[in-house]
Amino acid sequence: MSKELIYRNENGSIKIKKYEALFKDKLISLFINSDIEELNSLNIFENTLTNENIKDKIESLITNEKIQIFILEDNSELIGLYFLNKTKEDPHISFIIDKSQRNKGYGKLGLFLLISELSSIYPNIQEYFFKLNKKNIFANLIILGNNAEIITETEAEMTYKIQSKNKIWIHRIGIGDMSEVMKITNQAKDLLKKSGSLQWQQGYPNEETFTKDIKNNSLYGLYQDKDLIAFGAYVYGKDLNYVEIEGKWDIPANDKDMAIHRVAVEENSHGKKLGEKILKYGIQYARKLGCVTDKVDTHRINIPMQKSILKSGFVYKGIIRVDTDKLDNLRYAYEIVL
Repeated sequence: MSKELIYRNENGSIKIKKYEALFKDKLISLFINSDIEELNSLNIFENTLTNENIKDKIESLITNEKIQIFILEDNSELIGLYFLNKTKEDPHISFIIDKSQRNKGYGKLGLFLLISELSSIYPNIQEYFFKLNKKNIFANLIILGNNAEIITETEAEMTYKIQSKNKIWIHRIGIGDMSEVMKITNQAKDLLKKSGSLQWQQGYPNEETFTKDIKNNSLYGLYQDKDLIAFGAYVYGKDLNYVEIEGKWDIPANDKDMAIHRVAVEENSHGKKLGEKILKYGIQYARKLGCVTDKVDTHRINIPMQKSILKSGFVYKGIIRVDTDKLDNLRYAYEIVL
């Protein structure tokens, strides 16, 4: 591997590395404690896995030269496993994260590190592919959080690809990135002002707004390596601004809604569909939380945002009024039923 220690936290380091025999017992334990249906969906076993044949299948997997196993560890603790399947025409990646370690950001980080390493191991491979059960919201979020492109979508299955040179991923924003959040926000305010819009011209959103988002774990950012390049707030619950509408919601504002607010893109990163990525990730995140709809609004002059919203799958529903803007409070409102 070109670099084993790639990411550090306050307690030590998180690593992605090739499978080693000393992890065999931990690997077996992770598999045994996982759901059989989820394991079969990895598409790394020649035949269907059962509780009776699982140990034999693991032995075969370890010795299969066409499937490479990578380990994600945090301070020598096994967090998850990633599999590069080269038996198919296109290289496919699948993964599984220990149940006790889910919803901590490990899955997205591990995949980000893996793609980075694979680009140095296999410089001639340009794209990696993923096939997932649509119901596996956890895994779909990990993929979308790594700048994946949707290739095909059916009622049951999603197929994605990630470029081998990808350096973009999405995760929750911490208070330490507040200066970058405000820099991008001020850039957006200047751009809106130049377009003739009164949106975001009366103080909102400000540092107090984003501090609340961060404390509520609702502010997510797109990062290029370690640089913040776009963000949006995924706000769970009933949005009072959406109660009244000149038009009609498919499902009226309720406690199981998610609203996507405060989407902004760094000024040198426009034209890369980053707003769409924030919106599409928000849709999957809403599904994970069990929301019934995802709603979003924007100013009537903000044509680029309107286009991003529609391309992300939202449907125009009417006009609402917001309490954050006293001079020009009309907004186009959109919804997607989950």
